[in-house]
This record gives sequence, C-alpha cells and structure tokens, in this order.
Amino acid sequence: MNTLRTLYHLMRADFFERARRYSFLITLGLTIYVAYVYLPPSDSGYLGFSLGEVRGVYNSAWIGSIIAVLCSTLLILPGFYLVKDAITRDLDTRVGEIIATTPISKWKYALGKTLSNFACLTIMVAVIAVAGIIMQLIRGEDLHIKLWHYLIPILLSTLPMMLVISALAVLFESIPFLRGGFGNIVYGVFWLFLLIATIAGSESMGRLRVTNDPMGMTPIVFSMLEAAREEYPEVQSGFAIGGITVQGPIKTFVWNGAQWTMKTILGRALWIVVAIGLAMFSALLFNRFDPSTERWGRKKTKQKMMEEEEVISTPVPVRSEVRLTPLTTNREKTHGSFVRIFLAELRLMLKGLRWWWYLIALGLMIAGLFTPTDISRQYLLPSAWIWPILLWSSLGVREKRHDTDQIIFSAPHPLSRQFPFAWLAGVAVTLVTGAGVGINLMMAGDLPHLMAWGIGALFIPTLAFALGVWSGTSKLFEVAYMLWWYIGPINKMEILDFMGVSANIRVNTVLMYGLFTILFFAIAILGRKRQIKR
Repeated sequence: MNTLRTLYHLMRADFFERARRYSFLITLGLTIYVAYVYLPPSDSGYLGFSLGEVRGVYNSAWIGSIIAVLCSTLLILPGFYLVKDAITRDLDTRVGEIIATTPISKWKYALGKTLSNFACLTIMVAVIAVAGIIMQLIRGEDLHIKLWHYLIPILLSTLPMMLVISALAVLFESIPFLRGGFGNIVYGVFWLFLLIATIAGSESMGRLRVTNDPMGMTPIVFSMLEAAREEYPEVQSGFAIGGITVQGPIKTFVWNGAQWTMKTILGRALWIVVAIGLAMFSALLFNRFDPSTERWGRKKTKQKMMEEEEVISTPVPVRSEVRLTPLTTNREKTHGSFVRIFLAELRLMLKGLRWWWYLIALGLMIAGLFTPTDISRQYLLPSAWIWPILLWSSLGVREKRHDTDQIIFSAPHPLSRQFPFAWLAGVAVTLVTGAGVGINLMMAGDLPHLMAWGIGALFIPTLAFALGVWSGTSKLFEVAYMLWWYIGPINKMEILDFMGVSANIRVNTVLMYGLFTILFFAIAILGRKRQIKR
C-alpha cells in the first residue's frame, strides 16, 4: 500500500509540474494542428496519409487509426523531449538531495518518474483523440461515431509506445552523458531510424511480427492496404505520411478497421513489459543523486571545494578610495572591438568541440562540393545542416545556462553589441558547414536553389535564437528543428522545405522563408529585450 502511495505522489507531482508549462500546451497545439493537416477535406487536392494516392473514407475506424499512427510516429519525438527532464529538474533544484535522504528506493523513483511521463503523454493523446472525433464531424463523410472502432487502435498501438518512450526518457536521464543535448541528438537519430525501419517493414513484409514493431503500425497499415487493393487493384505496397498532391478527384474506399487478434494484442502487451524492464534497468543505473559516482560530478565538486577554501583563506582587502576616469570612444577601437566580440562569440559556440566533429564537418563540405549537384543538394545539404544542431541550440540560452546573463545584460548596450554578433556567429557556422553545397550550386548556375540555400543559412540560426530567448531552453529548437528537418527537407514537403532541396522549388516558398527569417529575427530582438529588462 505504501508503495502504491509513493508511486502515486511521485507521478502526481511531476505531472502537475509539467502540465503548467507553456511547452506542454505548445506541443499539444502543434500536434493537434498536424492532425488537422493530415485529415484534409476531399477538395483540398492533397492527402496527408495516402496509400498510392488513395485514402479511406473519414469514418471512426480510419480517423482513429490515423490519429494512432501520427501519435506513434510523430508525437513520440517532441513527447520524449517534453518528459526528458524529470531527474535533471530534481538535480537542478536540489530536490534530489532531499529525496536521497528519504526511504524511497531507486526502483520506486525510476518507476514513479516513468509513470508520470506516461500520464503526461497519455493526457496529450486523449486531447488529440477528442480533436479527431471533432474532425470526423467537421469533415462530414461519415457522421456515425463508433467509439470502439475509434479507440482500439489508439489503445493498442499508441499507449504501449508512449509507455516505452516514458521509460526510455528515464533511462537517458539515468546515464550522465545522455542527459543533455548529446542525448537529444542520439534519440533523434534513433527515432529516425526506427521510423524508417518500421515503415519499410510494414510495407515490404506485410504481416511483420507485431513483437518487432514497437510503433504498432503493422496491423493497421497491412489491413488498409488489403482493403485498398480490393477497391483499386493498381495500389502497390507502400504508404506516405506527408503532403501528397493529387491530380483530379481523390479516390476513397470504405475501411472498417484492422482485425485485432489475441496474438496481436499479446504482441502489443509485450511492449508494456519491455517498458517496465527499461524502467527497472534505469533504476540499476541511477546513482541516487550521488555526484561522487560521476566523473563530471567529482570534478565539479572538487573545483567547488577548492573555490570555497580559497575564499575562506583569502583575507578581506581594505577598501580604498577609487576614482574612475571617463571613457573615451575611438572609431578604430570600436571597429576592432566589433571584430573581437564576433570572434569571442564564435569561440564560445565552438568551445568544447572535439577534432572528430571538425573532421566530419569537413568531410561533408568536401563531399557537397564534388558530388553531382542534385545528390549534393538533396542528401548532403540536409546532412551538413543537421550536424551543428547543438551549436545552434545554444543561441539565446547560453547566458542563462552558464549564469552569465546578469553580467552580459548589465554591460553597455547589450542588445546592439552582443546580440547581433552572437547571431552572426550562428550564421557563420551555417555558411561554413553548407559551403560545399553552396559553391556546387553556384558553379552549376542553379540560382533558385542557391537563393534558397542563402535564405536557409539565415533562417536556421534566426529560428534558434528566437526559440532560445523565449523558451529559455535549447530543447524547443532541437525538437522543432528535427521535426521540420524530417518532414520538410527529408520528405521533400515543399511548404516545409526551408533548405531548398526539392527539385522543383518555387520562388514564393523561398520568399516566404525570407519573410519568416525577418519575423523570427524581430521576435528574437523582443525576447532579448525582455531578458535585459528582467
């Protein structure tokens, strides 16, 4: 009884703390918007989820399954970043030191954090599910609400996956080097490969074993394809998650849901066992807030003790009268200081990078320069502009992260002297890492894509700065950029292609991102003004 009570209070405290955040509401709102986009009206001319330019009638089974697929594939990326701070928050607020003195065991703590993560993600799924029912009534193709057909794919496909992600977030936080930005990137790569492998398996193998499919897409997609081929024999294996333009009227068919056999249900239940196993494994790795067990913690503690001893042993100096001389300005010195500030900001961005980071960046530059232009633009540019994501994500949050904001913002003219050079350092990193592709486009005379490349080089650091100064954390940019990068440049969705990798790029799209860059730059200035006035 005490165990259940402890788990309940751990889960309840974390859940209410997260539900009060703006990030929770922003993630929820964006996911609902994506669900709205992926369920377009019949006269829209595009499909959000298609089976060879064919889709099902918007009945309860189809919409419930689409919501399940979207949550199991897309929501798990921002959802992971949203809940991956339970242990870190206890460390930062020093609540962990109090917890370490209580009789709460490591496995109770890890399981409680997992359940609180799961509660947070489940509430988000529930809200999106309600929005899906509203969308069925708005589209009006089938007004009969069949709750069982609607909810069963969400219950069996989405919720086990959310429990796995909840446990995985606790596991990442239990491993010191995966707590920060590096762990976010590792999970982003893991999510991308998992998504590609699951889609490929669902398409090619048909009845892929459910136990090998954590996302639970296999029974849904295979049943959809079978029903589509009965109505339209020309439909091949495969489906698309993204904006697919359709010429002429959209073809539809009636689909009444997948057949959930006992074997399938047990296969989904197996992933619940996997999630509990991940939570228990996290408990084994969890150090119970003991910094002596971590190398970085030992260094930090030792350094702090040396600083305290130095302060104690240093005699208090006698105050003497100080007279300040007025400052004189010199234009040559001012221009020189501008260069020094820019180089200082650039060094701060690059500080701590290892030699292999520069080697990979150089390899992408050289490959982008000498490969054929189409391959360089479509494949090497997205690779080159995902590599520095941890550098961009520090823009706007570095001052708060290292507690130097009071010093920097109290200096003369911080908005006009520090802000633009920090932004220019981010632009410089973007231009250098994408230089190989840019020179390749210039040599090929491909001016439309070269213009899109230039706008993209300005857009990325500007977006990072705007999201950083307003959120106060690097996570928001990392999540938003990873999703934007995958749906836009990787999946060639033109409206979200801010790099210009699509073959037929429109000038209007390039100009739109130019306006977005100006807009985000203005938002970043307002956010920095807000930080300075605090």
